[in-house]
Amino acid sequence: MSSAPEETRITERVPGRPSLDAGQVREVRRRDLGYRFIAGALTSIVAGAVSLVFGVRAGGVLLAFPAILAASLTLIEEQQDSAEAREDARGAVLGGSSLALFAAVAALTLGKLSGSIALLLATVAWFLGALVGYRLAWLR
Repeated sequence: MSSAPEETRITERVPGRPSLDAGQVREVRRRDLGYRFIAGALTSIVAGAVSLVFGVRAGGVLLAFPAILAASLTLIEEQQDSAEAREDARGAVLGGSSLALFAAVAALTLGKLSGSIALLLATVAWFLGALVGYRLAWLR
Protein backbone atom coordinates (compact mmCIF):
# COMPACT_ATOMS: atom_id res chain seq x y z
CA MET A 1 0.00 0.00 0.00
CA SER A 2 1.66 3.21 -1.14
CA SER A 3 1.17 6.34 0.86
CA ALA A 4 0.98 9.81 -0.61
CA PRO A 5 3.68 12.26 0.42
CA GLU A 6 2.70 14.42 3.36
CA GLU A 7 1.33 17.75 2.26
CA THR A 8 2.94 20.95 3.51
CA ARG A 9 0.78 22.83 6.01
CA ILE A 10 -0.63 26.12 4.76
CA THR A 11 1.31 28.06 7.39
CA GLU A 12 4.66 26.61 6.27
CA ARG A 13 6.76 27.97 3.46
CA VAL A 14 6.87 26.01 0.26
CA PRO A 15 10.37 25.37 -1.03
CA GLY A 16 11.36 27.57 -3.95
CA ARG A 17 10.21 30.97 -5.04
CA PRO A 18 7.56 31.56 -7.69
CA SER A 19 9.10 31.50 -11.15
CA LEU A 20 8.18 31.41 -14.81
CA ASP A 21 9.40 28.66 -17.09
CA ALA A 22 8.57 29.57 -20.69
CA GLY A 23 9.28 25.97 -21.75
CA GLN A 24 6.28 24.75 -19.78
CA VAL A 25 3.93 26.85 -21.93
CA ARG A 26 4.44 24.36 -24.76
CA GLU A 27 3.39 21.52 -22.46
CA VAL A 28 -0.12 22.88 -21.84
CA ARG A 29 -2.73 20.53 -23.27
CA ARG A 30 -5.50 21.82 -25.54
CA ARG A 31 -8.09 20.25 -23.23
CA ASP A 32 -6.77 22.33 -20.33
CA LEU A 33 -6.93 25.49 -22.42
CA GLY A 34 -10.50 24.56 -23.31
CA TYR A 35 -11.43 24.28 -19.63
CA ARG A 36 -9.96 27.70 -18.96
CA PHE A 37 -11.74 29.20 -21.96
CA ILE A 38 -15.09 27.74 -20.89
CA ALA A 39 -14.62 28.96 -17.30
CA GLY A 40 -13.79 32.46 -18.53
CA ALA A 41 -16.70 32.50 -20.98
CA LEU A 42 -19.18 31.32 -18.36
CA THR A 43 -17.97 33.92 -15.88
CA SER A 44 -18.37 36.66 -18.50
CA ILE A 45 -21.86 35.43 -19.42
CA VAL A 46 -22.93 35.39 -15.76
CA ALA A 47 -21.45 38.89 -15.25
CA GLY A 48 -23.38 40.12 -18.31
CA ALA A 49 -26.62 38.56 -17.10
CA VAL A 50 -26.17 40.02 -13.63
CA SER A 51 -25.50 43.43 -15.22
CA LEU A 52 -28.76 43.23 -17.19
CA VAL A 53 -30.80 42.16 -14.16
CA PHE A 54 -29.18 44.08 -11.28
CA GLY A 55 -27.24 46.87 -13.00
CA VAL A 56 -23.69 47.50 -14.10
CA ARG A 57 -22.26 47.88 -10.60
CA ALA A 58 -23.28 44.37 -9.60
CA GLY A 59 -22.07 42.92 -12.91
CA GLY A 60 -18.81 44.85 -12.78
CA VAL A 61 -17.94 43.27 -9.46
CA LEU A 62 -18.18 39.85 -11.08
CA LEU A 63 -15.82 40.88 -13.87
CA ALA A 64 -13.13 41.32 -11.25
CA PHE A 65 -13.35 37.58 -10.52
CA PRO A 66 -10.37 35.81 -12.06
CA ALA A 67 -12.42 33.78 -14.51
CA ILE A 68 -9.96 30.99 -15.04
CA LEU A 69 -8.74 30.67 -11.47
CA ALA A 70 -11.04 27.85 -10.42
CA ALA A 71 -10.31 25.79 -13.55
CA SER A 72 -6.59 26.51 -13.34
CA LEU A 73 -6.30 25.55 -9.67
CA THR A 74 -8.17 22.32 -10.31
CA LEU A 75 -5.85 21.43 -13.17
CA ILE A 76 -2.74 22.34 -11.18
CA GLU A 77 -3.90 20.22 -8.24
CA GLU A 78 -4.66 17.33 -10.60
CA GLN A 79 -1.36 17.52 -12.53
CA GLN A 80 1.01 18.55 -9.74
CA ASP A 81 -0.19 18.66 -6.14
CA SER A 82 -2.21 20.59 -3.60
CA ALA A 83 0.78 22.63 -2.45
CA GLU A 84 1.34 24.02 -5.96
CA ALA A 85 -2.35 24.85 -6.32
CA ARG A 86 -2.28 26.58 -2.94
CA GLU A 87 0.70 28.69 -3.97
CA ASP A 88 -1.07 29.73 -7.15
CA ALA A 89 -4.15 30.62 -5.10
CA ARG A 90 -1.95 32.67 -2.78
CA GLY A 91 -0.58 34.52 -5.82
CA ALA A 92 -4.11 35.14 -7.09
CA VAL A 93 -5.11 36.65 -3.75
CA LEU A 94 -2.09 38.94 -3.88
CA GLY A 95 -2.88 39.92 -7.44
CA GLY A 96 -6.52 40.58 -6.63
CA SER A 97 -5.60 42.62 -3.55
CA SER A 98 -3.16 44.71 -5.55
CA LEU A 99 -5.78 45.24 -8.24
CA ALA A 100 -8.26 46.38 -5.57
CA LEU A 101 -5.65 48.84 -4.32
CA PHE A 102 -5.23 50.13 -7.89
CA ALA A 103 -9.01 50.56 -8.19
CA ALA A 104 -9.29 52.37 -4.85
CA VAL A 105 -6.51 54.84 -5.68
CA ALA A 106 -7.97 55.39 -9.17
CA ALA A 107 -11.47 55.97 -7.75
CA LEU A 108 -10.14 58.49 -5.24
CA THR A 109 -7.95 60.42 -7.67
CA LEU A 110 -9.54 60.30 -11.14
CA GLY A 111 -12.05 63.05 -10.41
CA LYS A 112 -9.51 65.29 -8.68
CA LEU A 113 -6.29 64.97 -10.71
CA SER A 114 -5.48 64.70 -14.38
CA GLY A 115 -6.12 61.24 -15.79
CA SER A 116 -2.47 60.47 -16.46
CA ILE A 117 -1.39 61.43 -12.93
CA ALA A 118 -4.26 59.49 -11.36
CA LEU A 119 -3.43 56.37 -13.39
CA LEU A 120 0.26 56.74 -12.59
CA LEU A 121 -0.52 56.93 -8.86
CA ALA A 122 -2.86 53.93 -9.10
CA THR A 123 -0.21 51.95 -10.98
CA VAL A 124 2.43 52.79 -8.38
CA ALA A 125 -0.01 51.72 -5.64
CA TRP A 126 -0.64 48.44 -7.47
CA PHE A 127 3.08 47.79 -7.90
CA LEU A 128 3.91 48.60 -4.27
CA GLY A 129 1.00 46.49 -3.02
CA ALA A 130 2.16 43.54 -5.13
CA LEU A 131 5.78 43.96 -4.05
CA VAL A 132 4.93 44.18 -0.35
CA GLY A 133 2.56 41.21 -0.65
CA TYR A 134 5.22 39.17 -2.42
CA ARG A 135 7.79 39.97 0.24
CA LEU A 136 5.38 39.08 3.04
CA ALA A 137 4.19 35.85 1.44
CA TRP A 138 7.40 34.36 0.08
CA LEU A 139 10.41 36.06 1.58
CA ARG A 140 9.59 35.86 5.29
